[in-house]
Amino acid sequence: STQSTWEETVAEACSAIKARHDRTTQELAELRLEVHKEYLEFFRMLYLTLGNLIYKKEKKLEELDRNIRTTHIQLEFCIETFDPNAKKHSDAKKQLYLVRAQTEEELAMLREKQAKAQDDFQPTEEALVTAGIDFQHPADEQNEEVLNRRSKMCEYRAHLSKQEEVKIAAEREEIKRQKQIRALKHSQTTPRGASPPQIINTSGNSWQ
Repeated sequence: STQSTWEETVAEACSAIKARHDRTTQELAELRLEVHKEYLEFFRMLYLTLGNLIYKKEKKLEELDRNIRTTHIQLEFCIETFDPNAKKHSDAKKQLYLVRAQTEEELAMLREKQAKAQDDFQPTEEALVTAGIDFQHPADEQNEEVLNRRSKMCEYRAHLSKQEEVKIAAEREEIKRQKQIRALKHSQTTPRGASPPQIINTSGNSWQ
């Protein structure tokens, strides 16, 4: 009887310890999950900020390359025409190359930081997936943002192109109208029986 009571007491104690252990393990698991969720928000903010900086640096490189090409053409023209501004364009070209090298270095550093941030996020990503937490990966979010920017830029260029087409059409119509006005004036001022005005070829092409 005493033995039985002792065994029951030990069993109850063991059950209590196990229950406390399970409860503590559950609380720790929930705490770890909350930490992973918080880290996701931190990582998202960091990744998107770096992505935005990378995008701007890439655009700056494209602009620098355009400026370098323009300066190179200006320099070549100055050399061919013995223009004294050749040195100014040469110095500008050297400065552009220096800025480009610095921008490339900054871009490489930003990409390295972003890659490291993604590597550091890997354990958290796996933990969130295992826990069944649905979330959008910041890398996908950034790629969508870049595509949206490119799409808007294409729409803007198409809008400018359409405006230019309308402007060209309007100017053509104006040229046609001015020709009609001149022709009308000529017909009103030319004496009856006089020879019609000769049409002069100013295009440089031979008449067919």
